[in-house]
Amino acid sequence: MKNIILSLVIAILLTSCGIFDNDDNKLQEGVLQPFAVGNWWEYEIQRFSDPDTVREVVSEQVEVTVGDETFISFAWNSEIDWGDFPEYNWLARNGDQGLYLMGGVAETDTLFINALQYKYPAEVGETWEVPQVSFSRIDYQFYISDTLTITLIDNNRQIETPSGKFSCFVYYFRVSMGYDVLGYFGYYLYYKPGIGLIAQEEWGEHPSGNPDQNQLLSKLVLIDYHLVR
Repeated sequence: MKNIILSLVIAILLTSCGIFDNDDNKLQEGVLQPFAVGNWWEYEIQRFSDPDTVREVVSEQVEVTVGDETFISFAWNSEIDWGDFPEYNWLARNGDQGLYLMGGVAETDTLFINALQYKYPAEVGETWEVPQVSFSRIDYQFYISDTLTITLIDNNRQIETPSGKFSCFVYYFRVSMGYDVLGYFGYYLYYKPGIGLIAQEEWGEHPSGNPDQNQLLSKLVLIDYHLVR
């Protein structure tokens, strides 16, 4: 997955929400993204260039202490060759209100937070804020770069992928293209409760605000997955 997607916490991962679900993987009801060491999701990345693939893997369980509370969280990241760049992992957990961002761990730095990232269950139209966590390629440290405003725009969106047909919750947020650039990058994340992230779209949003002038820049589509039982 592209670094910008990871750094946006996205990032980074429910009851059943439809009748088009696969039966080969039993759903873990009640969570948006099922976490267990060994879980993985493989995606095709569709951009202007030839498609590529990436696998997101849950690698370990981590105790995260924030204030006086300790939470069991899970570390995950892309299964890629990091080269000379320090390896880092995002931390997340499922809680009583949905999917929580818990920060990140790296060879060079650690950041612990406890922020509701994707609310579940939620009503269509609900909006909330979450810190935007990034990892610096200069200082090799985690930092909070901004605040994202996330909105649930649909709770029954039908989507077909190489891994099957799903009915999904769709979350939306956008980020500025830059302090000296008009327009935004808009992100749509499609989650199937009990399976996880099914697809993600990145759009270039036109400064005019006319959606007909927006341009699809990249897409992430689930092609295979494995959930530990």
